[in-house]
Amino acid sequence: MGTPKLILLHGKLTLFSDSNCFLSSRIGEVIDEDVLHTRAPFLACTQQCFAVKAGIDGLLDVARRTFCDTSEDIHDLANKYREVFNLPNLKIPFNSRQGFYFSIPLKDISGKLPNNFIQVTKHGKNMHFSTLELAALNVRNRSAATDCYLRTEVCLEGLIDVIRDDISILTLLAEVLSLLDMIVNSFAQTILTMPVDKYTRPEFTDNGPMAIDAGRHPILESIHSGFIITIDTIQSDLLVPVMQPNNIFLSEASNMVIVMGPNMSGKSTYLQQVCLIVILAQIGCYVPAHFASLRVVDRIFTRIGTGDSLECNSSTFMTEMKETAFLMQNVSPKSLIVMDELGRATSSSDGFAIAWSCCEHLLSLKVYTIFATHMEGLSKLATIYPNVKILHFEVEIKNNRLDFKFCLKDGPRQVPHYGLLLARVAGLPNSVIETAKNITERISKKELKQMEDNCEQYHSIQMAYRVAQRLICLKYSNQDEDDIRQALQNLKDSYMEGRLG
Repeated sequence: MGTPKLILLHGKLTLFSDSNCFLSSRIGEVIDEDVLHTRAPFLACTQQCFAVKAGIDGLLDVARRTFCDTSEDIHDLANKYREVFNLPNLKIPFNSRQGFYFSIPLKDISGKLPNNFIQVTKHGKNMHFSTLELAALNVRNRSAATDCYLRTEVCLEGLIDVIRDDISILTLLAEVLSLLDMIVNSFAQTILTMPVDKYTRPEFTDNGPMAIDAGRHPILESIHSGFIITIDTIQSDLLVPVMQPNNIFLSEASNMVIVMGPNMSGKSTYLQQVCLIVILAQIGCYVPAHFASLRVVDRIFTRIGTGDSLECNSSTFMTEMKETAFLMQNVSPKSLIVMDELGRATSSSDGFAIAWSCCEHLLSLKVYTIFATHMEGLSKLATIYPNVKILHFEVEIKNNRLDFKFCLKDGPRQVPHYGLLLARVAGLPNSVIETAKNITERISKKELKQMEDNCEQYHSIQMAYRVAQRLICLKYSNQDEDDIRQALQNLKDSYMEGRLG
């Protein structure tokens, strides 16, 4: 018998065990199964009073009778006032603090209210008030409800004493129900509601690469599947496709991916997407991708967000550094690191230095890392460390506007003045935009004079790493011997011809 069948059989035996049957029987003798949880104050009070079946406790039955009688008397009093004072729209609401009170629309009031109406307050379009008769009935009603609560507690304590020896079965029941809920509502529902070609069964290797082909964000896909969103909150008519599949590949020879792109290009969503796919795969669910081959990660560390911590007296930058320090101290080679815009909460020079040094530290640990950033200088890491791969989200500029494609491409790509374009869309004055543009152009010219990119010395190292990366992938390949031999020959030819990309 297969493992899935054994799991379901174990669940069935747990549900129908003698201990569970005894527990269910004893609870059913005391608790009224027709009583349901509700948020309405008076209904919640009534349900609590009638949670225990009639005939279990004599004092409880007497308290219930008093509770019902006083509740009926209160409604009879309301009917009396409707007739006597000609108030057909008089209502009798209830809240847990005040109990019952009268309410009438202001438009129905003409002249002075009767003298026996007390505690008169205006509340929106209604007038709230009470009377001495209603106050007395409220006291009796609340006292009866309190007696019901006390006697119900006594009955429940007696029930717990009877079932105490078998109460551990509830833990097993919770586990079985959680498992069934996961299988039926999560796994089965996902597969039944999604086309077969959109969700795939992930593969796992011990130390192999993380390879996700055409992965998608599962939550966004379930909310916006097949739709186009118009971003009009900032006076723009940008049309953006919600679901754009993207890939991810991490291996021992390429263990860090740096994702670049302007604001709103999709970096943070991409990071969350990878984390969710890994989590779904490791709990045994199909994943939103054409193909997924993963290794089991022991932890997922994330550094995402810009919030501060007032209760800890930590600024945004201090919070960012504390979380990064925790990550550095607890990471293992089997972990997955996801970092979004590290260093943006401080000065540009310090932020860049911290981001660079953190990347180097994570590279030394050989941990799989996805690092999203605006800092274009971090792309130079790839010229020094061949196990760093640079990706960017494609963005086109049309008529002085950004056209987001949400498509991940290889290599760095600089989108000129994207911050200024977004600022213009957001409504900043043209004079401010033009001044900022002039300053940016002067800074850019100065930097271009100082920059001398000479990557020739790193070319041989890059080529060697690319060969190593291909060899590691072949190590975990499921191809037969002839295919692997042919792949090795192709790799050799590409290396000799200098076209190994």
